[in-house]
Amino acid sequence: MRRMDLADNKLAILYFFDSLGIPLTNEQVTDFFVNKYLMNYFDLQQFLAELFETEHLCYMESRNSNFYSITERGKETLRLFSSRIDTYTRNMIEDFVLANRSRLKRESQLIADYKRLENNEYLAVLKVMEGTITLIELKLNLTTMEQAKSVCEKWKVKAPEVYKKIMESLI
Repeated sequence: MRRMDLADNKLAILYFFDSLGIPLTNEQVTDFFVNKYLMNYFDLQQFLAELFETEHLCYMESRNSNFYSITERGKETLRLFSSRIDTYTRNMIEDFVLANRSRLKRESQLIADYKRLENNEYLAVLKVMEGTITLIELKLNLTTMEQAKSVCEKWKVKAPEVYKKIMESLI
């Protein structure tokens, strides 16, 4: 692969993140680039790691999901060099964004994680995110791992309703 190809592929990754405007899991990014035959898996993983190391992407970790998102540095680089992204790749990304943005946004906005505390207690941490901003974070102490798992699973479905009720109660 020529050096120019490396830079163009990294720009395509930044364009993908910027176009969607939401944090994405490694799996979501990989599904797009590998399934569309734009990059192979190993090159993509190397590019993601390099973009993180150079602070063009940031990385947020939780037990159930880890997310990448574009940084201001990444956006600035994209502004300067986006014309290098070929029309085919640009159109493929834009078509994907139109068809999948809502679904991916729902997937990345709701975060549920739990951990074991002392005395056989569990702490569930539930979040609603808007981009990289945490809109609400709930921490629940639970007595069993089954409760913690159940709460985290139900959060994915119930979070919008819970968030709405809390906001209506407080405002």
